[in-house]
Amino acid sequence: MSQPNANAAMDPLVQRKHFARAVDLLGGVKAAAKVIGVSEVGMVALLSGAEPLEPRVLERASKALIAHADACRAMERRISPAFVANLTHAQIGGN
Repeated sequence: MSQPNANAAMDPLVQRKHFARAVDLLGGVKAAAKVIGVSEVGMVALLSGAEPLEPRVLERASKALIAHADACRAMERRISPAFVANLTHAQIGGN
């Protein structure tokens, strides 16, 4: 697999598509706007292309995704049946 060219700029439409997916992963417009620190109207403007995606917005979104992923990993460790400590007595065959 080849490495991306560090000198090649991302296509703005592709970037906006990735940003829209990030917004979905963060819980939608309202939730993402809150964690990124913009209004819902501002978020809609970013998603539509009416406002440019500034590097600070992308950085905030990236940090929010990392925090979300960390929280998901921590929760997975608390509910995964792969860890016996997460099971009830009934689930492990106890009384």
